[in-house]
Amino acid sequence: MSPFVVLFLFIFSSMAWALGKESSAINKLKESGGIISSADSGGLRIEFHLRGRDLQDEGLEPAQSLKDVRLLNLRDTKITSAGIKHIEGMKNLRRLHLERTQVDDTCIDYLAGLQQLEYLNLYSTKITDQGLQKLKGLKSLKQLFVWQTGVTDEGIQKLEKELPALRIIGGIDLDKIVPVKKAPPRPTEDLKWIPSTGEIPPRSISGDNTTIIFQNQMKQKVKIFWVEYNGKLRLYGEIVAGGTREQNTFSKASWLVTDMEDTYLGYFRTSTKVGKALIPKI
Repeated sequence: MSPFVVLFLFIFSSMAWALGKESSAINKLKESGGIISSADSGGLRIEFHLRGRDLQDEGLEPAQSLKDVRLLNLRDTKITSAGIKHIEGMKNLRRLHLERTQVDDTCIDYLAGLQQLEYLNLYSTKITDQGLQKLKGLKSLKQLFVWQTGVTDEGIQKLEKELPALRIIGGIDLDKIVPVKKAPPRPTEDLKWIPSTGEIPPRSISGDNTTIIFQNQMKQKVKIFWVEYNGKLRLYGEIVAGGTREQNTFSKASWLVTDMEDTYLGYFRTSTKVGKALIPKI
């Protein structure tokens, strides 16, 4: 066998091994509640804030095999600084959500190599001025949220001098502002009920955060399923006859309604507005 053939086989087997490892990692993250889709800029979006809030440090370990992640949302999960070590190899990461997690200053050490990072949300974490100063090497950083943390105004001013293009949002002092009028209610719309043809509805497409409010007018209990980005169904719950359910979701999402024997009845498609999903008397 020629050296060229040997080299080709080696490269091919290495690529196959890497792809297999990445596919396995994605499946494990999905099992932990991760929603994985393609990012607008290429690479992957990984989000746990909708149905993966029980994620703990060890559950993030498979992410080490994924090198082209562009967005990672760990908001409201149980991740600590020990879990952040699993993402230090994500050199292409642009956006990182850590708000309302248990991370502290030690997590910043694992972020030092993320030179493409543009957005970092540390709202309501245990970060202090000491950790904040470790971010000065992230020259691409454009937005940083440190509201309700241990960060001080002095710490913010010091980092702003190091990174003049960075916008740091440190929150507001409610005692020093004039009360403002209550924001108007979010616009709503009646979502169209689309009777089922027996096929799975169109897959969901990741969009803006919104809400869908189900109202079951049937005389029987029903199930609601979210149609995942890959077209598979994920059960989210049951609604009793005459009951309602408010559910966080994205715009451009599909929600399937079935009876208790899993017979498809119909579905709704969401938009950016709060959607009123009236399940009719069939």
